[in-house]
Amino acid sequence: MSEPLGPRRRHWIEYAATFAALTVSVISLWVAIATEQANQKMVDANDRMVAAASWPYLQLNSSNDDNGKKRITLELENAGVGPAKIQSLEVFWRGKAYGSAFQLLRDCCAPGQDLIQMGTVPVQGVVLRAGAERQFLSIDLRSDNLATWKAFDQVRLSELTYRACYCSVFDECWVRELRAGRALRVKACPKPATPYTR
Repeated sequence: MSEPLGPRRRHWIEYAATFAALTVSVISLWVAIATEQANQKMVDANDRMVAAASWPYLQLNSSNDDNGKKRITLELENAGVGPAKIQSLEVFWRGKAYGSAFQLLRDCCAPGQDLIQMGTVPVQGVVLRAGAERQFLSIDLRSDNLATWKAFDQVRLSELTYRACYCSVFDECWVRELRAGRALRVKACPKPATPYTR
């Protein structure tokens, strides 16, 4: 027949069991914290990968030849990998913002003319898929607009500047000077004082 454990030995076993339970608890807590940190890093990396895979990047293209036809064109192109929601476009000549192509051409290249034939389409509110283009101004060369066409051909290369604000499908937004400069991240697109409408 075995003898009962003495109080001293019983306390030692209780202390050892308590210490073991405490050690297991601390290790479990450490593993849980480490796992949560690793999961958060994976979530952040996944968010960055999704954002990178949906990143739009607007740029301006301009030409004076459209498949062999003498036509000045201005267009926005989404050179990014995700759709671009165009919130605003601003067009400047000598630092002044213009709301329409007619006003711009009249001031820069055809003073005193009331009628300037051109093709225009709005860009604000348009969604451009990756690789897509949106031509917002075109002027065909004709015998009655030679001087205006040539003047605007020079102005478009050297004196016009453009600024656009656009967002991704996840409402991440950027403002970009389209001739030069990188896209600056903004919380939301600011409303320009003089948006270019058409």
